[in-house]
Amino acid sequence: MESFDELAARVDQLRDQVSHSDESTQTLLRETIEAITEFNRRGLITLVQMLREDERGGEVLYEAVEHPEVMALFVSHGIIRTDRTLDVLQVFEQIRPHLIASSIDMSVEEVRDDIAYVKFPSGCSAPDQQTKDEIMGVLKQRVTGLREVVEVADEPSTAFVAVDTLRVGPP
Repeated sequence: MESFDELAARVDQLRDQVSHSDESTQTLLRETIEAITEFNRRGLITLVQMLREDERGGEVLYEAVEHPEVMALFVSHGIIRTDRTLDVLQVFEQIRPHLIASSIDMSVEEVRDDIAYVKFPSGCSAPDQQTKDEIMGVLKQRVTGLREVVEVADEPSTAFVAVDTLRVGPP
């Protein structure tokens, strides 16, 4: 039996494989997944409502959401909403030591709906695109319900250069 993390990785892998399919196959698979998801969502909503109506059922429900598998199920079906900003920041704090050890600077600028906006420095201290993609992929993989991680362009900064320090010609 696959672990929860192995199943999540398999779902991500299958989703990536589907993204390389032709458009009609992608559409068919997307519609199939949406229909199955809605079917399951309605059953879960009924189950949650029934559990809430019973005193012991409510207790069981609160205990159940302590399990990552149950929480992920409820979040992915829109039954429970999480504070995605907090989730993104928690994952960011988990990976920060690795970023610091690799001399990579990064900040989370904003989380809006299911999209996280991150910023990397530009210039000499900027990590290469593959490294950026890996870091953004980790965020996307570890934060339930996060659909996309978008890099925000680093705004150019101005610097003051005194006129008396400028020279024309050889020193």
